[in-house]
Amino acid sequence: MGVLSRRSASVVMAVCAAVSIIGITPVRAAVKAAGKSFQVTATMKGAQNMTVLLVSAKGQTLASAKVTKSNQKITLKTASVSTTAGATMQMVASSAAAKGKGAYYGPVVVGWSGTKSSTASKVTSKLKKSTASTIAIGTVQVKKVTAMQGYAVALAKAKLADTTTGSLAKASKGKPVGVGTYGKTQTVSSGDFTVTVAAVGDPCQPANTQTCGPDGRELAPPTGQPGQPTQPGQGTVSSAASDDTLGGDKDDDGIPNAFDVNDDGDAIVDSADPSTPTPQVSVDNGTSACGEVNFRIFTNYKATQPRFAGTINAYGVGGFKATPDNIASTITKSMSMVFSPITSVCGSNVTKTYLKGNGAPYAPADFVELRNTCNTGDYQWSIGQGKMCGGDAAKQYDFGSAYTFTGADLPNGQHTFTAKVETADGKSYEFTASPGFVFVTHPMFFAWSTDGTNYTNIDYTQSQTGPDGVALVSEPSITVAQSQTLWLKAYRPQRLAIEGETAAFYDLGGFSFVPDIPNAGVGQCDALKTVDTAMASDQAVDETVKPSVTLQWAIGTKCFGVPPRNATWTPGGSDFDIQVLPSGPGGNSAQKIRITLG
Repeated sequence: MGVLSRRSASVVMAVCAAVSIIGITPVRAAVKAAGKSFQVTATMKGAQNMTVLLVSAKGQTLASAKVTKSNQKITLKTASVSTTAGATMQMVASSAAAKGKGAYYGPVVVGWSGTKSSTASKVTSKLKKSTASTIAIGTVQVKKVTAMQGYAVALAKAKLADTTTGSLAKASKGKPVGVGTYGKTQTVSSGDFTVTVAAVGDPCQPANTQTCGPDGRELAPPTGQPGQPTQPGQGTVSSAASDDTLGGDKDDDGIPNAFDVNDDGDAIVDSADPSTPTPQVSVDNGTSACGEVNFRIFTNYKATQPRFAGTINAYGVGGFKATPDNIASTITKSMSMVFSPITSVCGSNVTKTYLKGNGAPYAPADFVELRNTCNTGDYQWSIGQGKMCGGDAAKQYDFGSAYTFTGADLPNGQHTFTAKVETADGKSYEFTASPGFVFVTHPMFFAWSTDGTNYTNIDYTQSQTGPDGVALVSEPSITVAQSQTLWLKAYRPQRLAIEGETAAFYDLGGFSFVPDIPNAGVGQCDALKTVDTAMASDQAVDETVKPSVTLQWAIGTKCFGVPPRNATWTPGGSDFDIQVLPSGPGGNSAQKIRITLG
């Protein structure tokens, strides 16, 4: 999804992604095939309290099963589909450490190159096309890699494992290389060398290579060489096959695109990557591949109250400091997940839509019908309140129960959600996805100027506690003329570390900053959208330097009095949001400031 991936920015349908928009592309030429129901059986060892998903080659969820015992045979029974070619089994941790509940765990490896899985540098999770209705995988053993990630491997190579060259993923001693960092960093061992492909901003591994900057962190690779080491003697990690669907594995690291935070392997996490593949699902209606559904999930996390109430950042102080408890409190109050409606599948109108979480503690465990959409045209889920359309009293309805987050169970970018739609022709389809990354702090504006030289600072240490216990600070008196440019200094918002990373927070580099003027007839002022090039991708927070971004807003001339809205900026104070948007898929985060035309 993907930061954390794929993790910027609709959840209502397709294999693991996060809540954003779901649309249908024009129906492609149908691929005719005789459809039938299949049963995939496996004995799962060590997978207690996990959910196993059977996912088509293109990302449709074909079946699922919960594992309740340490040694349990499961049967994954599909509806009628045209083929099982390329299908994989994927695991979701339904009950592990609190932060791991409902998070993607890893793939089930069913085959490999060579004689032993434990030494394999190439593995596969994909199945061949089957003519038989029952596909027996045999016994598979879960291998734990980190607290929240691992994989399972068949004790004997499955007869229907697809071990053709194009279906193999890179591995290190049988472990898919993406496991352990959700696909962000890949490590490949072969012969007498080991190559680690790190994302931009990560510590260099090894140091002093061509892509290592003077600060000891990875730079973007040379054009045309995404994610490939260029130092002689280090070997080469190839780019993946061109499979852009949620069920595909674009960079061949063993993690499906739906759960991979860097699905194209270009060393830039998906949230900061404008060229990451659009997550799509090619739908199988039982007899043919009949069209594609776009599927994304994303979060909205805005601090838009007066006097900076609720604003938190890793570089903040006091009540404005991002701590686990402060994050939990503000997420409970203000975070929403966005799901856009699927209106048609394979030429048939959607009549009902349902959604559930796969073990995520704050989401319904069973399908809940999504009734009307909100005034925004999509599904806006206030996850702490358990309400859909929470800000829209006329359309608001319950979606699960209210949930109070704690610092130990914050929303995770790898939490998975499954949507189900029923269509007018009597068919039903399911899709699973994850958000990829989740904002956990806001942009924090801390200084302003009207000449770019003399700045007025905001002193967050002089805060007071509001009646509800939220920190407040005196709002600055910012006055600008219609023709003046306003300079604003702000700290970037952050995400929590992906497992496998060392820092607690990561600054979100490579994102876009844009003013949003909600109540003056302007809305989002795209003419002033600025892409952060000073920090190209996520980097560990630096409490010593406290890196910031400087924005130059010519509001009076770029946002007002220009087509198509031709809004007039009237004298007096107006509310403006500093909004931050991922360059790739994801949601947004914002902080409100008040500016007066004088």
